[in-house]
Amino acid sequence: MKRETRKKIESCKALQGKTVEDLIMEQKFLDNLAAYWKVQKEERLATRKSYAAMRKLGNRTSFLPAHTIDHLIDLTTEQLREEYLSLFRRDSKRSAAERKYIEQIGTQAYNLTICQYAIEEFPELKDELLPDLKNAS
Repeated sequence: MKRETRKKIESCKALQGKTVEDLIMEQKFLDNLAAYWKVQKEERLATRKSYAAMRKLGNRTSFLPAHTIDHLIDLTTEQLREEYLSLFRRDSKRSAAERKYIEQIGTQAYNLTICQYAIEEFPELKDELLPDLKNAS
């Protein structure tokens, strides 16, 4: 990231005086987390269906490999946010693999939230902070 972009983000008025926990508790973060979480769950459920179909066709060696999301898939977005917060407080009771997975999803949502606030104040940063959106549509 360019130095001038980093300075603009740091000077963003919407982020001034807010802690990481403050941002995580905001609705914008929750919406971003919900979007990421929905995609993760849908991908896992699609994979499960695919393996089930292969087994139904007689491929008895097609077993779905275990994945960390299997332990977390029943969490709501709000529960996932609380788990992400517990990582910052260092009081999570989850396994190391689960903590890492929660951290990855939460960090993606957090970074997107920061970018959204920065883009609201500095629209010229949109192409730099969200380059994938240029090719979408």
